[in-house]
Amino acid sequence: MPPEGAILWQQFGAGNFPLDNEAAWPAQPHSIAIPNRAMREASSVGDLDSFFAIGEAWGHTVTRFLPADPLVMDIGCGCGKLARFLYLNPSVRYIGVDLFRPAIEWCQREFAPLAGDRFRFEHFDGISTVYNPSGTVKATEYRLPAPDKTVDVVVCASLFTHLLEPECKHYLSEISRVLRPAGRAIVSIHTQPPARQRFAGDARRIDIAEPYFCELAQEAGLELKQKLGLLYGQCALLLERP
Repeated sequence: MPPEGAILWQQFGAGNFPLDNEAAWPAQPHSIAIPNRAMREASSVGDLDSFFAIGEAWGHTVTRFLPADPLVMDIGCGCGKLARFLYLNPSVRYIGVDLFRPAIEWCQREFAPLAGDRFRFEHFDGISTVYNPSGTVKATEYRLPAPDKTVDVVVCASLFTHLLEPECKHYLSEISRVLRPAGRAIVSIHTQPPARQRFAGDARRIDIAEPYFCELAQEAGLELKQKLGLLYGQCALLLERP
């Protein structure tokens, strides 16, 4: 989420954020609607071309590593940038999680008529000094909404780019908990901390030295399986639970 997204949160507030879809792109009978620009900007990227391009790139990447009949958890799902592409695969079951309630409410409203209970969206009222200062749950205490060893693939597209170090460690542990044996996590990170630092930044942008992130992942029970290269400026990694 870009820093300007936090400004939109403050302007509208979670209680009266506009949920109406993009006026020029009305919902069609058999397709997911397009969220309005304010919704896209607050939970992802406002530009429509970029919204679709990034979502499609992540959709292709995730689909490449899906097993048969997968359960996918998308942490930081926003207003369905990735979900709208995974929805096209009728075998995918999906759990989307985000701390921006309007995005979750929009997804619940727009996906339910077409996806039914195959797609589920959960709000997490997490505390973020930048994006959700009035939250009620510490990120280091959050429990992902799935039982142990039940998820096939976890996706974290630009999640760890906003988590402080204790939060990063906790989320890695939670991801390891919910993944099945041989389950996979596809994550992205910024990898340009200042010289002689392994972890730097604030909730607007976190940079982690790649070897250190892999070390933290291993401590949580996740092994680096493949470096996937850059996805729109972020280093994408494939982790696996043994």
